[in-house]
Amino acid sequence: MQIQHAFNRHAFGSQTQFLDWRAPDGWPMRTMRCLPEGQARGTVIFLNGRADFLEKYLESYGAFLDWGYAVASLDWRGQGLSGRLGDHPHKGHQTDFDVLVGDLAGWIADLTKDMPPPFYLVAHSMGGHIALRFLAEHAGVISHAVLLAPMLGIRTGGIPSPVTKRLARWMVGRGRSGEFAPTQRPYGARAASALRQSALTGDNERFADEIWWIEQNPALALGGVTYGWLDAAFRSLDRLAAPGYLQGVDAPVLILMPEHEQVVDPVAARHVAAHMPHCRLKVVPGGRHELLRDVDAVRNRTLAEIHAALMATEAEGRG
Repeated sequence: MQIQHAFNRHAFGSQTQFLDWRAPDGWPMRTMRCLPEGQARGTVIFLNGRADFLEKYLESYGAFLDWGYAVASLDWRGQGLSGRLGDHPHKGHQTDFDVLVGDLAGWIADLTKDMPPPFYLVAHSMGGHIALRFLAEHAGVISHAVLLAPMLGIRTGGIPSPVTKRLARWMVGRGRSGEFAPTQRPYGARAASALRQSALTGDNERFADEIWWIEQNPALALGGVTYGWLDAAFRSLDRLAAPGYLQGVDAPVLILMPEHEQVVDPVAARHVAAHMPHCRLKVVPGGRHELLRDVDAVRNRTLAEIHAALMATEAEGRG
């Protein structure tokens, strides 16, 4: 497979459609879709991570289109241009991940009405977590899923995860759900720090793309998480760990974990892969958290794995 590098990371293609989609409860969501030249081989539904926005993955959309797939993506509720949930626009707030799963289910139901089948999920970090929840609760919709550094466990720094979980639950119970969690703060200089880049990507230019887009539209900026977000995330992780829950995943799943993962818990990903039917886990050598925004060697290896997964599913379908 040939990997092209000519996709413009600072502009959407002329065929891109932006749709102001409404979630089941009426919440406004920013979504996009794009068809390839010629007949589409299917649709790649791309799900980005916490604090991400559509613009960050333009280069990846271009790769999927180049392979002949239609592409659809969205800004999650509470981030990007889909409207914020906290009392400050920089607060990454949530109260229940069930709402995010419901948003995804409603949006995919609409996509299946007028986008070309079959449907594939490619999902990063928090998007991988929500994708897995969707797969467990909505069988028969997705032909194959590739989860990139999925958030299947949360790294909590120097505070043990069980302590952070109890603290978040306690603070929510005290009516302080909307406050920033410890060490969390509004978007600012730390977003451009060398420490943050070292956790996300080894590519200076791709890292700078995120900052460039926020400079063009400051409304895209999002800071740290609230106690409510943490509590909702831990409760959703408990849901994934419930006995028998992942047995509902009927689609084949490929988990790609970066060798140098620092944001999510790779041990949790291995545990999930070992207990889920039709799941494989591969480590991407040299990779950091944002595999599709890393240096070319890592990004190309990741794209090759995604492409091979899609091709294998196509071959099985023809058989």
